[in-house]
Amino acid sequence: MTYQEFIQRVHLITGLDLESYKERQMERRIRQLLQRKQIDFKSFCEELICNEAAKDDFLKYLTINTSGFFRDEHIYAYLADKVIKDLLREHDRINIWSAGCSTGEEPYTLSMVLHEQGAGRYSKILATDIDSGVLEKAGKGCYQPRQLEKMAPGLKKKYFEYIDGSYYFRDRYKQIVNFRQLNLLKEFSKHVGPLQLILCRNVFIYFKTEVQEKLISSFSGLLPAGGYLVTGCTEMINQPRQFGLERKIPAVYRKMPATLASPSLS
Repeated sequence: MTYQEFIQRVHLITGLDLESYKERQMERRIRQLLQRKQIDFKSFCEELICNEAAKDDFLKYLTINTSGFFRDEHIYAYLADKVIKDLLREHDRINIWSAGCSTGEEPYTLSMVLHEQGAGRYSKILATDIDSGVLEKAGKGCYQPRQLEKMAPGLKKKYFEYIDGSYYFRDRYKQIVNFRQLNLLKEFSKHVGPLQLILCRNVFIYFKTEVQEKLISSFSGLLPAGGYLVTGCTEMINQPRQFGLERKIPAVYRKMPATLASPSLS
């Protein structure tokens, strides 16, 4: 079985479209895994069909889950000082989507930012990921001290409860966060409600250019004029106007009125 035949079978077995990912990078990761397991493509497909745990482990291996509280602090400072205030002037409430939320640090950071701005009770955060395992961890909101060591003591005390050596995100601030499993490579617009702010950070870099552009166009289509899209700091959107966006600072884009935007990609 060739690699191309393998990824086609994986799509049928798991629903994950590996052709959307950068081929060289993904093939290298998969071949490394199979080498460690001392198994070939055909035998591994059979294992994925017969063993649900093996399928779950494979998806976890492929989805790179890296996160952190207040990752890239200047981005969250801009959200607090500029974006949240702008949105509250135009909307009674803020609906946010954290796409690719991993183990929950991003949506919980957003909850802290919103509550610090006095917008917590007016806001909702949808947090999605393809990996059900990380969503389960995120829902528990349990973190080790090393994961919070860079956080300001006042925030740590206010938003977390320390129990038996671990920090638990407090339930009252969890209430605005809704975790849900979702595959960004499938149609998702009907699964998310009205949005004013979308964060999809450090996800685009794993996809082919045409997939990145399709996602950006879809995200832009979900935002009203004046809404915001936030990417990872290394994920530059080339020619954002073709997606109806304007760059405010690196990694933060604002949806333009339709009369000012260039035609979107089809």
